[in-house]
Amino acid sequence: MTLARRISLVTSLTIVVTTALFATLAAFSSRNAALDAVDQRITELRRTVAESGDPVSALLQSVESTSPDFVATLIVVGEDPISLLESTPTAPTIAPLTIDQLSSALGDAITIGSGIPFRVVSIGLGNEQWLVFGERVEAIQSQLERQLLTNALIALLLTILGGTLSAIITRKSLRPIGQIVDFSQRVALGHLDISLVVDSTSLEVRELQESISSMVDSLKDAANSRAQSESSMREFLADVAHELRTPLTTVRAYGDLLATTNNADPETRARAQDRIAQESRRMSRLIDDLLLLARLSSTKPEQSERFDVCAVVKSHADDLAMLDPERPIDIGCTSHVICANRALIERLFANVFSNIHRHTPATAPIEIRCTTRDEFVEFTIDDAGPGLEQAHIQQLALGTQRFGSVRSTDQHGTGLGLHLLTSIARSHGGEVLFAKGRLGGLCVTIRLPETALATA
Repeated sequence: MTLARRISLVTSLTIVVTTALFATLAAFSSRNAALDAVDQRITELRRTVAESGDPVSALLQSVESTSPDFVATLIVVGEDPISLLESTPTAPTIAPLTIDQLSSALGDAITIGSGIPFRVVSIGLGNEQWLVFGERVEAIQSQLERQLLTNALIALLLTILGGTLSAIITRKSLRPIGQIVDFSQRVALGHLDISLVVDSTSLEVRELQESISSMVDSLKDAANSRAQSESSMREFLADVAHELRTPLTTVRAYGDLLATTNNADPETRARAQDRIAQESRRMSRLIDDLLLLARLSSTKPEQSERFDVCAVVKSHADDLAMLDPERPIDIGCTSHVICANRALIERLFANVFSNIHRHTPATAPIEIRCTTRDEFVEFTIDDAGPGLEQAHIQQLALGTQRFGSVRSTDQHGTGLGLHLLTSIARSHGGEVLFAKGRLGGLCVTIRLPETALATA
């Protein structure tokens, strides 16, 4: 059974039970009010008659002002009742009463008769004689039955009307639930390009729609992020394969040369052996970089210590000045102590300055600034090199581009400099940002925690 039908059924049952209960109470309340009126009349008449010296005569004198359903009987114990009113075929009569009934009628009015009910009171006349009178209440009982029937029909009509309205309102209110179910089923099938319209008039359903929509949006973001990560990983693996293929090709070529050429002159053999040694060292550095990247992505850097990071930056700037004596270098740094793995931080800045040396003109000036912001030490290294296009800068920011491949065609090194930069910074709770520099080239911003080593 659907939820809409269940709600409609419960509503209909509630309406029929409530309506029947109130209708029954109303009918019996009306019946009791009518009986109270009869009791009040006959009790008042008994009081008047009892105060007279001759109750029978006083009662007969009052018959003309009583109801047509009025009855009056003189009962002598052991004999048949004697009707005190004119007897007709349709006139109501009272059957013989027991002593207990007569005694009870001395107080409150009682109901007698199985076929035709009466409400009667009694007056004891002495010598086992009783004056019994009252009114027939058959009409009141018939009115109760008719009212119960009428109320039952009204309850049935209200139940049908209420059930119909409840079904219409429930279906309209639950229609957004059906839309949510359909939306969820389509999302489960992989259709993440659809959207859920938040248009319910019910606050609870609207909140549910907003929650489902927000959850699916998060799922879309996660799927996009996963696809982007997979794409980045494929490009990264392609870079690694390219870097490995180049030295392996060189080593194999010179190896084949040495193996197939028996009469090679000493100079050729020496050059081949030297190139094999160089490419072997290059592969060794590549493997070391890969191992470092794997370690940074899985574990927290160890052997942290407190040191002046500005001294590290100045040291590498001095090395660059020795390599490029004609390059203007403007350093604006003061002492800033951080807690980090010194070897990794040294590697980070070594890669930055190495890329500047290899990918910018030897006379291009650089500007180095160090500031603190939000408990982070922030280094900006701006060069006046050829710079990068905005698309390449965005690729660098996403980590989907090799650093060397966008700076120049000089492909010395392992080609993993960018990945190492970002991995080292993130492993210390920092980040590396790339932007168009004020000097016209590339501006690299490195942010590191000022006082503590954070996890990746």
